[in-house]
Amino acid sequence: MIEVRADNAKIVILPVIKGLVADGDAAARAIREALPDAVGVSLSREELAALRDKSVYDDYEMGTLEKVYAERLSEFGEVELPSPCFVSALDTCVELCIPIIPLDMNDVDFTEAYCECVKATDIVRESFFTRRARRSRFDLTSPQAFVQDWDRKVNRSRGFHELERLREEHMAMALRKMTRKYHNILAVVEAERADGVGDQLNTTSRRD
Repeated sequence: MIEVRADNAKIVILPVIKGLVADGDAAARAIREALPDAVGVSLSREELAALRDKSVYDDYEMGTLEKVYAERLSEFGEVELPSPCFVSALDTCVELCIPIIPLDMNDVDFTEAYCECVKATDIVRESFFTRRARRSRFDLTSPQAFVQDWDRKVNRSRGFHELERLREEHMAMALRKMTRKYHNILAVVEAERADGVGDQLNTTSRRD
């Protein structure tokens, strides 16, 4: 876990592996043990709203890259979609009456950021990677090593790398806004973005 102090509040970031069933249990356990004032999740407003409707869970269809990701991740245990870490976080917060707040960009903001950062050359490089993803080698020494290696390769181009940096910045700002109301915050954040969000929080704290 990553702990940051900001505006007299404690923010604990729990890095989670998207898709891994075991991390659903980890998220629920962390919330029960910490009993935070509020929980932030690295989802958009729209994604969190969709997660509340369990009737559509079986309708989700994975894209090519998501299928390869799930196949490789299954080396470490059972994989499900939607990501159990976020489903469990939501269910546990509802059960314990803890506010759960989306940290990521909403659809409009993400689309604007995507159009600003991602160029045609970035899209071409992504399509090349997608076509050879099944043949690519990844670090399978641990789930954390795998998702970090996957993230480096998927977001290798400048545009996608910058887009992910903006997501980290946005999530850190959202957590800072949460400190205006809450003083003990748990953030459930995908492992690939957790360190970046923590670094952004530390940077803004030093400025203050």
